Amino acid sequence: MSAVGSQMNRVVAIGAVMVGLLTAATVLAYIPPPDFLSGRMADKRARMKFRRLQVTMLCRDDASATERKELLYLKAPGLVRRQGPAGELTICRQGKCFRKQGEAKPTRLPAWSYLPYLYFAEHGVKGSRYTSLFKSLGIDLKVDTVSRFHSRQAVILGAKNWERDRPQFWLDKELYLPLRLMVRDASALVDILWIGWGSKTGGDWFPDRIEIRIDGAVTETCRVTEVKSGVSMPDSLFAW
Repeated sequence: MSAVGSQMNRVVAIGAVMVGLLTAATVLAYIPPPDFLSGRMADKRARMKFRRLQVTMLCRDDASATERKELLYLKAPGLVRRQGPAGELTICRQGKCFRKQGEAKPTRLPAWSYLPYLYFAEHGVKGSRYTSLFKSLGIDLKVDTVSRFHSRQAVILGAKNWERDRPQFWLDKELYLPLRLMVRDASALVDILWIGWGSKTGGDWFPDRIEIRIDGAVTETCRVTEVKSGVSMPDSLFAW
C-alpha cells in the first residue's frame, strides 16, 4: 500500500472515530423533559405492582459505629412504620412523620423525613405527582444535566453538574429509578441517596442502601438484608 493510501486510511479511521464520539456525546447529552421522566418513573413503579413491602435493615448513625437491626413497613397509600430497638418507632401518614420512644409522647420529625420512603409507599400515582413534588421542594425543572452516580448514568433535575448547593433530583437514565434527592431544611441541605439498585436482595423493588447526609456529613446509613412483598399489614400497624 502506498504512503498516500495509508494516510487516507488513517484519515478515514480518525473520521469514523470522531463521528462515533460525537454521536455518543449527542445521545449522552439529550435529556427528556421533566414530565416525560416523571411519567416513566411512575410507570416503572406501577409495573412493580407491590402495595406492601417489609424491609429488614442494619442501620447506624453518626453517633455510633454499631449497626442496629430495624424493620421498615411500607404500605400504599403512603403509610410507613419504621421499628427500631428499645421501643423506638417512626410512623408516617399523609406525608407527616412522628417518632415515639417507649411511652413518651410522639414528636414531629422534619418535613423531609417521609421523602426517603415516598417512592415505595405510594402506588398507582401519575407522573404529575412527582413533577408537583419536585416543584414544591424548590427544584428548578428548567435546569438539568447528566452525570454519573455509582457507575450509573443519571439525569439531574434542578442543577448543573458542578452545583451541589441547591435542591435537585437525580434519576437513573435507563432504569428510571430514584438515585438522589437534595432538599432544603431551613439553612441545612439534606441529601438522600438510594444506592445499589438491582442487588440480589432488593432487585428493582428496593436499593441495597439508603444514606442520609446533612450539609455533606453522613448522618445515617441503612443497608438492606431482606425484602418481602405481600406481608399482611393492618392499618392499625401505622397508628400513632
